Amino acid sequence: MSLAGFAALLATGCTSVDKTVQLGVGETKHLTAYRADNCGAPAPSYANVSARLPKAKTIRYSDGGLRSRNSKQCGRQVPTRAINATGVAAGDETHRYQDTIRIVVK
Repeated sequence: MSLAGFAALLATGCTSVDKTVQLGVGETKHLTAYRADNCGAPAPSYANVSARLPKAKTIRYSDGGLRSRNSKQCGRQVPTRAINATGVAAGDETHRYQDTIRIVVK
């Protein structure tokens, strides 16, 4: 991790990374997925989720559509809204979503 990436990690209060996503400028990859607050509810809309996403300098967010994921809190598969990331500038940053994710754009 670069010194700038480590400093960003400390600034967010995060001390460990759960996942690293590497992509190139112009490349799009799956980043994360959000479930509803209630385990039995449908997946949230992209508009609902996008309002909660942290500001990022190296990526642009987009709707990844409906998916599902195994939720530890719910104890089963639940519907989710997938969030994609497209690299827009080279760099290294770390953000807290449901997990702490390091994003590296080359």
